Amino acid sequence: MNTVKELLTEEDFFSTVYKSAKMGADAIINLLPKVKNDGLRSQMTRQLDGYERYAASARRELERIGSAVKEENLLLRVSARMGMAFHTMVDASAGHIAEMLIEGSNMNITDMTRLLNNYAGDREEAEDAIRLARDVIDFEGCNVEALKRYL
Repeated sequence: MNTVKELLTEEDFFSTVYKSAKMGADAIINLLPKVKNDGLRSQMTRQLDGYERYAASARRELERIGSAVKEENLLLRVSARMGMAFHTMVDASAGHIAEMLIEGSNMNITDMTRLLNNYAGDREEAEDAIRLARDVIDFEGCNVEALKRYL
């Protein structure tokens, strides 16, 4: 087991939150036109609002600390979009879309948890960044629970 802590910065936290929130928002935007279930559509719209809030918050924090906002690699975004198109071409049911969203939320929980666990810096100095990552974990956990009803 790897117990070596990384020298992460506030910028690393905010950049990771920004990129993951943008990816989540993009996924929702791409999937919404395929959703017929009104309840799932409402849940996805709430998630989209949350992702947009987290992306905006991370962007503001990056600008505050003088860091450039880096968008996700175009190839990665196109690849993700093509993967979603393929998966929904095979099965566009509410259950399958909910499952895809749950998988994405669980990946984000894992990424944020890994970020928190590997942070070796001064936790007081990065308090805002750590709080934002924890908030994202809580948000994604609530998303998973809300989406389970559509499985």
